[in-house]
Amino acid sequence: MIELKVRKLHPEAVVPKSWSDQACGLDLHALLLTDEGRPNNAIVSKQATRPIPTGIAIECPRGYYAMVVSRSGLARNGVFVVNSPGIIDPDYRGEIQVLLYNGGYQAHYIRHGERIAQLIIAPFVPATCREVQLLTETVRGEAGFGSTGA
Repeated sequence: MIELKVRKLHPEAVVPKSWSDQACGLDLHALLLTDEGRPNNAIVSKQATRPIPTGIAIECPRGYYAMVVSRSGLARNGVFVVNSPGIIDPDYRGEIQVLLYNGGYQAHYIRHGERIAQLIIAPFVPATCREVQLLTETVRGEAGFGSTGA
């Protein structure tokens, strides 16, 4: 198990956690407050995208990054993370905002404190690119979309 450092940017922000010891995602919660600090709702209009703040920033351990992915409970209602997975680079220290898209045909309300997405931490291998004139040939070659029977 690794340790993810979390900084609350607002006292009412919720530190992400898993709901079981085998869950791979940490739940992200909406931080929706009025200017006076009272809990508020956000509307994600039908067929529209809206960023939802979480009020937290993170620091991934060296060699890891974070992915923001949809929750099945919202996705079954047509609301999902539009750029899933949203990549959070290990050197980013700003607030995590979740870009939700409502693919449904009616507005969807997000409540303050509601679980809106999952954060998954994963290792990565840094890469560099080297330009070449030829690539190794394969059976598939340049066959693209649907060429493997999908």
